[in-house]
Formats: sequence, C-alpha cells, structure tokens
Amino acid sequence: MQLQGRQTQFYIDLIYGLGFAAGFGYLLVYGMNVGVTAFSAGLIFGYFLRVWEKMIVYERILHEEIAAEAEAVVAEEAEEAVADEVTAEVEKQVPQEMSDQIEEQLGEEMDERFDEEFDERVAEEVEEQMDDRRTLPPAKKRPRDGQ
Repeated sequence: MQLQGRQTQFYIDLIYGLGFAAGFGYLLVYGMNVGVTAFSAGLIFGYFLRVWEKMIVYERILHEEIAAEAEAVVAEEAEEAVADEVTAEVEKQVPQEMSDQIEEQLGEEMDERFDEEFDERVAEEVEEQMDDRRTLPPAKKRPRDGQ
C-alpha cells in the first residue's frame, strides 16, 4: 500500500488516536504507571508537533494559493489596463498617422500625375498649334503703326 497526501495524514492521525486510546485505557484499568504516563505524554507532545506541522504546511499551501490567485488577478488587471491604454493610444495615433501618410502619398502621386499630365497636355497643345499654323494660309502682314 502506497500512502500519499491526505491519506498519509489520515493514517498518522489514526495511529496517534489509537495510541492515546490504548494509553488512557491502560491508565483507567490498571491505574497510574510512570511508564504508561510518560508514553502518553510523549504521544501528546508528538501529536501537538504533528498539528503544528500541519498548520505550517496548510499555511504554506494557503500562501501559495493566495499568491497564485493574486498574481492572476494582477495579470488580468494589468492586461485590461494595458489593453485600454493601447486601444486609446491606437485610436489617437492611427487617424493622425493615416491622414499624414495619405496626404504624403497623395501629394507625391498628385505631383507626379500633374507633372506627367501637364507635360503631355503641353506637348499636345504645342503640336496642335504647330499643326494649326502649318495648315493655315500664311497671314497677311499688317503694317505697324508708324511705318
């Protein structure tokens, strides 16, 4: 039989209880005997030491559980606080950065497009005017004033 955890504690307490009962039963039946009294006193002292050990173990377990629970609560609160702060910061910065970035990209694209279209239109206008001048009959020269 392998003893573990609470099962071990139960059997140790059972042994102490049987020892108490046997010692007090002997004292009741046969009267005071120094050896049996010393044995009972040793059992009582050992039992108090066992109770003290249990209290220390239970306190340690209790402290560990409380620390683990407190750590979980703190982590959850920190996560919520950080999530709220991050969300607020993202909501604050994203529109600004997006508008700046959009303005920058649109500005660059519009400048490039304007330059290209301007160059194309100027070239087309110049060609049209050149074609118009070629196709028009030569204009009569007007005399200048004063000549």
